[in-house]
Amino acid sequence: MKYPTPVPLASRRRGGIALSAMLSALVFAVCSAPTQVGAAQNPNATAMTPEWAAEKAKLIEQGKKYPSAWAFYSDLKKKANGGQRLNWNNLPDWSGVYSRPMGAKGLSFDLDQTGDFPTAKYTPEYQARLVKTVNDLKNGIEYDPLSQCNSPTFPRWLTLPFLRDHVVTPDQTTMVAEAFNMVRRIYTDGRDHIPEGDRYPLELGDSIGFWDGDRLIIHTNQNMAHMYERAQGDYSDEVETVEIWRKVSPDTLQADVWVYDPPALAEPWFARQRYVKLDDDNKRLRVRHWSCKGNPNNDVVETSEGGSQFKEFTFEKN
Repeated sequence: MKYPTPVPLASRRRGGIALSAMLSALVFAVCSAPTQVGAAQNPNATAMTPEWAAEKAKLIEQGKKYPSAWAFYSDLKKKANGGQRLNWNNLPDWSGVYSRPMGAKGLSFDLDQTGDFPTAKYTPEYQARLVKTVNDLKNGIEYDPLSQCNSPTFPRWLTLPFLRDHVVTPDQTTMVAEAFNMVRRIYTDGRDHIPEGDRYPLELGDSIGFWDGDRLIIHTNQNMAHMYERAQGDYSDEVETVEIWRKVSPDTLQADVWVYDPPALAEPWFARQRYVKLDDDNKRLRVRHWSCKGNPNNDVVETSEGGSQFKEFTFEKN
């Protein structure tokens, strides 16, 4: 049996590389409709309601009060009296398989983005880099390190497509993203970050956190420089984040994220992330090992116009 030949969803010209989004589209096609929760929780990323706009403005201002992500995190921890240690009898139920829905602009870091440019405010140097990538994209030229099987890194991890699951234990919360097999470990046993003299950039940084009621509050540092998404802007290796995770409905995990990055951002960037639990009554969903090595989209052929295109492929089933 021969399956239909999928048409490549991304192409490249000389000077730019693009990664096919075909599998991503398939995943989100089977994703259930957004859970109906309060308007202030922004269930529909394309609808900026007055309630959500007002709440988001307050959250943006909250991040601006602090000179750094660490100062913000430390104040949240102080207000929570150091946080609460979980035990095996009071673990929050984050079970199930989740996926991140698309925003109006696809895999945008801020689901509320509607125009060509992200909602972040960049420094002049990084703004110029952003403008170039946006203009290049309009001309069909893309570049993404993922096309060469390089790590997405963090905080781009927050926007990865495909499946996810979460394992909450008293001393650690583990967050698994199927794409690129990216596994985050958030230590909630009271430890600090490693000493400053021993730090270096890591693919997923170093994350510590604490529980404040049903909220998991996280600080992450030691990240590698990368891009948020294509034509979304870049972050430096000084990027740090504060995240507040909470289950806001039986089917929705929500993460409020503040990004601090002095070389790249003129002010902290706030964006609310959302992860929707997929229907899995028959227990068939699996978070599988994902690898882009040997991906047929890495095979490129020259076009008659002198550019290049990913090679079409077919699947054969005996």
